[in-house]
Amino acid sequence: MSNMKKVLSFGTFDFLHSGHIFTFEKARKLGDTLIVSVARDRAIKKIKGKNPLHTEDERLALVRHIDMVDEAFLGDEELGVYSFFKKFVPDIIALGYDQPELKKDVEAFIATNEYHTICITLPPYKNGKTKSSTIKKSLGL
Repeated sequence: MSNMKKVLSFGTFDFLHSGHIFTFEKARKLGDTLIVSVARDRAIKKIKGKNPLHTEDERLALVRHIDMVDEAFLGDEELGVYSFFKKFVPDIIALGYDQPELKKDVEAFIATNEYHTICITLPPYKNGKTKSSTIKKSLGL
């Protein structure tokens, strides 16, 4: 059995920027393997009420090109399913500072299914000034 710690992070990663890279760096330091779940277009539309600027396939391709990310995959079509748990069994879920609702939902899933995964919130990069929505707004997108 391997003692390697698997860290999993979630996100939309639309308009990839330095705040995302900071999040990946922080998450990577928590374990040996960084796995990233890229949100599906349908899930984003349901949560945010609008489509992302880039398609799920484009966002997944970008995340896969980041050296510190060991594996990236598209998340579930339906919210709250977390089917990846059976495949990856992460030791740590590392979420962004702006994902408090997701953290509550993931923690409830972990408790209900009796996983031994820790769920943590990563700090913001530059006080959240690089948040995708802020950047898009300043660019008129």
